Amino acid sequence: MISLDQVYLLEQKVESAVEKIQQLQAENDALRSKCNELTNALSVKSEQLSNFESDQSQIENGIKKALDRLNSIENSVLKTASQMNQAVQTAPSVQAPAAPQPVPVQNTPAPQAEKPAEQPVQAEPIPQTVTQTAAPSFDTMDTIETEISAEEEEMDVQEDDNHDGLGFDIF
Repeated sequence: MISLDQVYLLEQKVESAVEKIQQLQAENDALRSKCNELTNALSVKSEQLSNFESDQSQIENGIKKALDRLNSIENSVLKTASQMNQAVQTAPSVQAPAAPQPVPVQNTPAPQAEKPAEQPVQAEPIPQTVTQTAAPSFDTMDTIETEISAEEEEMDVQEDDNHDGLGFDIF
């Protein structure tokens, strides 16, 4: 037969098993809610990442378009400069206007002071000189442009470490 002590022991084991099941169910519910939170956070972060990638490509396209525009402007300026250089070389040379002659300054003698022994001092005419600065020739400008482009090429070689062809990093 079953004794009363065995029934009490069985009752205690059943109660401890019920408590353990309730504890595990609570832990399971907490883990499920945490898993849902992390899944939602992952989907939000994935959406942000796709938005950033889209923005990144738009930024790169905008920069490339701006660089293309700058290149076309530079090419048109260089083309215009070379056409002007050719026009200047084929046009007859124009001489600079002659410098104006110095105008002599006429001094009138100062009226005699009360001291008759003093002679009035005559001022010497001040020579007027006109200095002309010659505009740089187009040959000089071509030399300067050649030097500048050589320096730019050296800088491009030194700065282009990322090998993306743009010469700078986005981030």
